[in-house]
Amino acid sequence: VQTCALPIWNIMEQVLFDGCFVCGPDTRCGLKATFKNLPGGEVEGVFTPDEQHSGYEGVVHTGVIVGFLDETMGRVCFSMDKYYLTQSLNVIFKCAASSNIRLRAFAKLRRSTRRHFTAEGKVFGPSGEVIAEAEGRFVLMDGAVVKKIAKDMEI
Repeated sequence: VQTCALPIWNIMEQVLFDGCFVCGPDTRCGLKATFKNLPGGEVEGVFTPDEQHSGYEGVVHTGVIVGFLDETMGRVCFSMDKYYLTQSLNVIFKCAASSNIRLRAFAKLRRSTRRHFTAEGKVFGPSGEVIAEAEGRFVLMDGAVVKKIAKDMEI
């Protein structure tokens, strides 16, 4: 895994983005999640929420779980040499997640067109219990477009 302000692109690698709340390794309150590609095009994400990610004391805020699922599902397009923007998410929560306990998410592609893709994902607790499951629809973006936007914003 590599870290950079703008990703250096290698197909099938999972990159980290410095300012990203979910994967940014230096974001003060971020999740600092890591991701890897699995055989068959699946993506695995891992992070350990701490107290700053809680809503109720000791319980991870559902918004944090949604962000983690969104990022994990969206990253399935990296193997297509594309970037993405989230269009919609449908999340079903199965149980609460405790702070300071490692969570794992898995996502896979369900369908893809030239401009969109749909992915499904699940977050699991340490004993294999399903914390949440989701389906997301994402807009595909070419890397050149992302680089142009970043350049225009002087990132």
